Amino acid sequence: MTSCALLETRRASTHDIPLDQRLSFWEQYNASILVGLKCSSYSNSGLVASQSNLELEGLSIALVKGNEHVVERDCSMIRSIPKESVFVSLVQVSRSFFYQGGGCTLLEPGELVIYRTDKPYLFGFSGNMRQYIFDIPQDLFQARCLERLDAPLKIGSETRLQRLLIRTLCDRTQGFFERPANQDAGGFEDDAFELLANIISGQTGERRVSAHSASYLLAAKRVIAEQLGDPGLSCEWVAAAVGISVRHLARLFALEGSSPGRYIGDKRMELAHRLLSSPQASGLDISEVAYRHGFSSQAHFARSFKARYGCTPSEARNAAGSQ
Repeated sequence: MTSCALLETRRASTHDIPLDQRLSFWEQYNASILVGLKCSSYSNSGLVASQSNLELEGLSIALVKGNEHVVERDCSMIRSIPKESVFVSLVQVSRSFFYQGGGCTLLEPGELVIYRTDKPYLFGFSGNMRQYIFDIPQDLFQARCLERLDAPLKIGSETRLQRLLIRTLCDRTQGFFERPANQDAGGFEDDAFELLANIISGQTGERRVSAHSASYLLAAKRVIAEQLGDPGLSCEWVAAAVGISVRHLARLFALEGSSPGRYIGDKRMELAHRLLSSPQASGLDISEVAYRHGFSSQAHFARSFKARYGCTPSEARNAAGSQ
């Protein structure tokens, strides 16, 4: 696979399936790629639904569209098709209702519900629907988003900050779905986890960031992501691009326990490590990897890489090649 290749998008639709076979077809497809569930349709035209699926390194994403219907994952399904994931469901169209653990959650378009797949649940849609489902292994969700999830977590869009973060997640996901370039997958995954962590922490009260600050911080991170390969990228340059002072930029990153310089260095190192650990690294010179990711000195890159990952860039590349 070349660096400009697109990730494979798996797709399924009931449109060309005979009416009496649509529910079983939909259940079989979901069991094979998303989760085992039972589906019921209460539309006169039967179930009309489509789904697109992307598999990334740490998470999977599904875009589901359909008419009014209900899906249920009961105890028998959990036993026969076990799955220990956390689903983040972002409902974009249609009101919906969600049951798990004896409680009912009503969702409006633009709201999230986060729930575990190893507990029974029922999800219903009252009209034509569209939703993104982020499928995250429980241990990864615990490490990157929320340490403990015992009950469903609904996240509304009552505040300006939550609306901004959820809209950014929607836009970023939609853009990636339109062109899921292999070279962009790691960056998208990092952005998705970071946005989800901020959305969740804002709901649970673990972090309080104003909408004004969040918008500047998101803009700064987007500028950094676009310019990571430029050795001249600096805090001053980022601040000027966003339209704030260097001191203000530093205060924004301090809200997350970091600094602009550290964030830039961390992102450069993560991208370089991801490349060196991939099959594409076999023909690359280490100096090329260093300069491609904004390091002006190969020696400095090698020292920093070993300090962080416990191996040299060459050792990481060779290990990827042997695999």
